[in-house]
Formats: sequence, structure tokens, C-alpha cells
Amino acid sequence: MKIKQHGLISNFIYAWKMSIKGGKGVLVATLFIGIFQAMNALVWVYAPKWIVSFVEKHYSVTKFVWFTVLVCAVLFISNALNRYGYTKLDYEFVKTNAFLERLRMRKMFKTDFKNMENPDFLDFGQKAKNALYQGNGFHGVLYESHNIISNSIIIIFSSVMIGIRNIWVLIAILFMAIIVGYILGWFGKRDKIKFQDVMAPTNRKLNYLERTSKNFDFAKDIRLFNMSGVFKREFAVLNNFFFKKNRQHHNRWIIGALCMESVLLSETLVMYGWLVWSVLKGEMAISDLLLFIGLVNSLHRNIGFMSWIYSAVKTNTLMINDYREFVNWKEDSESFAEGEGVEKNLDFDSYEFKFENVSFKYPGHDNYVLKNINLTIKNDSKLAVVGINGAGKTTLIKLIMKLYNPTEGRILLNGRDLRDFDRDEYFKLFSPVFQNIECFALPIFENVSFEVEEETDMDKVTSALDRSGLLEKIDMYDAGIRVNLLKIFDEKGIDLSGGEKQKLALARALYKDAPIVILDEPTAALDALAEDRMYREFNNMVKNKIAIFISHRLGSTRFCDQIAMFKEGEIVELGTHSELLEKNGEYAEMFNVQSSYYKDEEVISHG
Repeated sequence: MKIKQHGLISNFIYAWKMSIKGGKGVLVATLFIGIFQAMNALVWVYAPKWIVSFVEKHYSVTKFVWFTVLVCAVLFISNALNRYGYTKLDYEFVKTNAFLERLRMRKMFKTDFKNMENPDFLDFGQKAKNALYQGNGFHGVLYESHNIISNSIIIIFSSVMIGIRNIWVLIAILFMAIIVGYILGWFGKRDKIKFQDVMAPTNRKLNYLERTSKNFDFAKDIRLFNMSGVFKREFAVLNNFFFKKNRQHHNRWIIGALCMESVLLSETLVMYGWLVWSVLKGEMAISDLLLFIGLVNSLHRNIGFMSWIYSAVKTNTLMINDYREFVNWKEDSESFAEGEGVEKNLDFDSYEFKFENVSFKYPGHDNYVLKNINLTIKNDSKLAVVGINGAGKTTLIKLIMKLYNPTEGRILLNGRDLRDFDRDEYFKLFSPVFQNIECFALPIFENVSFEVEEETDMDKVTSALDRSGLLEKIDMYDAGIRVNLLKIFDEKGIDLSGGEKQKLALARALYKDAPIVILDEPTAALDALAEDRMYREFNNMVKNKIAIFISHRLGSTRFCDQIAMFKEGEIVELGTHSELLEKNGEYAEMFNVQSSYYKDEEVISHG
């Protein structure tokens, strides 16, 4: 994935723009700390000169005491305000970080579906996440900004004072400071590429293992199949790689530190050589010598510190660059670009889909999953899509729901290419019931409506749960439809069985009441009675709607107007149930095999 590289200053400004959008508190706290931190440091630089000056000028003890009290009061107030600023900064950054995370998550939720199966994109998302960790990325840049302010004030002041005395010494010091900055910048950039970028896939895998190991849905399999050894092995491989790269990371910075310290040593020799020479020539009083020792030490220390800050900021702005490019990533789908150039009005009186020579292969794969599909799905029709696993049935559904775009050919809705329609508005056309159903750690009613309570029709939720067959269980709980699923946020939360989850999925589809119903193996986890009830509900549910039904159980396809038999990504047969039986082809063979199985099962059940 090609990522545009913005400059350090551009990313630095971007960090502050985003921070101000999240709230101006970080900016106020940063200025506050920077100014009082510099003032505090300069007071300590001047304190020795003032003390010796009292002795040189024979001031009274009373004046000395009052002066000492004044300096202590200034330092006390400065330190107190500085500490308040740090507390304020930490508090305000929490809000800034929450704002930045919302933008990152919005991208994850809104990105093209294909990106969620793309390891490169997922690694890109992990890099963006790295920019939000404490001490990294945004936090690193915003936190170091107050040090930049205070150090800049001290460096400018010290440089001016030294430059007034000897401009050549100042030029030599600044020249060596530039060299130090270049050294640290070079090592910082190299370390970002060689360590942080290389570690992004490893961090993503470690996060997956960590999430899976504590995920309740996987807990039974992990224990019953004794998968702890597998997890330990994978953790060991990833940790060994991490330790190897981490060792290289530290060795790299040891070399960088040695290079920097050698230049700083030369800088120290120049500064102290000048001071010793000035005293020997009688150009400085003792009090001035103490002042310039403080200024030289301060300049030396803050130039070294500023070099480290520059290196840290440069590394952190590279992380910010990843975040910036991630949240602003231009999607392949035109509909993501704020709806520009796409049709948002999809409130048609009727709907007709037409596949024209559609072929598809997943990104990064050479083999076609679907090949030259030509199919028309007319308004109010019921289509059954059948075939063995891997025949391309679910992929067809992904295409018609615009989760993917065809690799070749096109899909039309009422004569217009699906690419012409706004994606979010297009999604509203579908009420899907998938085989794999996800439950969210939310109340039951939100798991049905996916809306907050104020925007949810509670009566409609209750009706949908009743029609799906799940209300009887939900009514067992005092909280009713407000009972929470899972125990992640509520220790009294409930879990659902596989069959109950499929009933929940049906309730979602009934509540949404969209004009096109997608049924992907919706009864796989149900018993015979629940399956019969759900099929009867399907018949009511899909009246005056387009219904696309995927099932391995061919007996359930009889109510469909059309059946498409898929094999190896192609439609090998198309017609009604009776037509395909008369044809005595692939569909008839599969139906007869299943029919004999059910007959055998019936004989066994009757003894």
C-alpha cells in the first residue's frame, strides 16, 4: 500500500490542528508549562551570579535575606503552576486521544469491506493505532511541545547572552547542535522503518491472540481441544521475533547515542575553553563567570535535550503520518467520498437486479471465485442459491450487497450500475439473516434495532422478537428487552445459544423491514420445530419483497420462484424446483441424495 509521506513540520502542524479540534485545553496547558518551566530554569541559572554579586558589592544581610525569600517565592509559585499545568495536560489529552480514536474507528467501520480481509490494510490500521499510544505519535508530539517551548526560550536567551560576548563561540555551538540533530533524526527515521513498521504485523497478531484467549466464544474450544499449547507456541514465535527486533532497536540507539555524545563533548570543550580563556585574560568578573558557566551548561544541556526532542518528534510525526494517511485513505469505492457523484435516492417502487458477465476473484488471489455469471432477479421474486461449499454462493451475496465490486462485468439495479449508488444508502435496502451471527455487548433491543433507545420503536422490537420465536426466552428476565447480552459490561448479562442467535438475526431483519431479504443458511442451528416456524415466518416476511435464499437443505427451496445451482463458481442450472427435478441434473442428484437421507433418518426415528 503506497503511503504519502508528509514532512515533519506538516505532520507537526496536523497534530496540533487535530488536537485543537478535540479541544483547546492541550494548547493552553502546553503554553502554560513551557513558559513557567523556562522561567524556573533561568532563575536557577542567574541565582549564583546574584548571590556572588551581593558579596562583591557588599550588600547588607537584610537585603540578601529578602532577595532569597523573593527568589524562593518565585520558584515555589513557578513549580506549583508548572505542576498544575502537567496535571491539566494529562487530563486534556485524554479528550484529544478520544477524539482521534473516534476518527480512526470511523475509518475502520466505514472502509470498504474488502479491506477488512486485507492484511496490508489491517497492518496499516495497527500503525495508525500506534500513533495513539501513550508516549507515541500524537501524545509524544503534543507532550514534547512544552519542552520545545521552554528549551527554545532558554536556548535563545543563552545564545543571545553568549553571542554578545563572543559570536564565533555561538556559531560553533549552533553548528555542532545541527550535527547532533541530524544524527538523531537519521537514527530516528531508520528505527521507525526497521523496528516500528516491521513490528506492526507482529503487534496485530499478538493483539489477535490476546483477544482470542479471553474471548468467551472461543473458551470452550480452547479448553476441550487443549489449545493452550498452540497459543503458547504462537506467542513464543511472535515474542522471539519481538525480542530479536527489540535488541536490534536498542543496539541501534546505543550507536546513535555514542555518535551524539562525541559531538556534544566537542561542544563542551569549545564552551569551557572559551570561559577559561576569558577569565585568564581578565574579561570576566567572578559573578559573570558563574553566570556564563550556568548559561553554557544550560545551553549545552538544552541543545542536547532539544536534539533528543527533535529525534523523538521526528519519529512520532512519522507515526502521525501513518494515522493521517489512514483516516484520510481514499477508498476505491466512489460512494465513500462523502457521496460525491453517486445517487442517494434509492426509494424505488420496484427493484430488479441483473448480473452481466460478472466474474470475481478476491484481492491478492489469482483464482476466480465466480465466473461469467448472468442472472436476473426480478421484483418480488424468490431466488434460491444452492450448491456445495465453495461453489461461490456467499460471494454472490457479497457482490449483490455491494460489499465487493465485480472484478469483471457489472451488476445493475433497475438498469444502473451498483457503483452509481451511495454505499450507505444502498445498504439500507437489505435485511440480511446470516449463518454466523454476532451478538454485541448491548441490550437486546439495541441488538435488534441498532439504535439508541430514544430512536428505537420498542413495540416493533417486541413484535420482531415474538415473530422470530425469541421473545419467550427474553420475557423470562426482569429487564425484558433491556436485558444485556454478554457479561462484558454487565455481570448479569445473558448469552444465547446458536439457534437463539439465529432467531435474533431474524428479529433484526424483521425490524429493519427492508425491500430485499438475504437468507444465508438461516436455520443451520435450529431444531426441526424451530426451523419449520422460521420458514413459515420467512414466507410472511418476504411477501412483496425480493428474497435471496442460500441453503444446503434443498427441500426448503420449494417456495422459491427460481433456483440457481452453483458449481465451481458457475451457474450450471437455473429454473424452478420441478423444472430442475425433471432435468435430472446436478440439482436433482443433490436433492435425491438429501431426500434418501431424510427417509433413512425417519425410518431410524420410528424404530
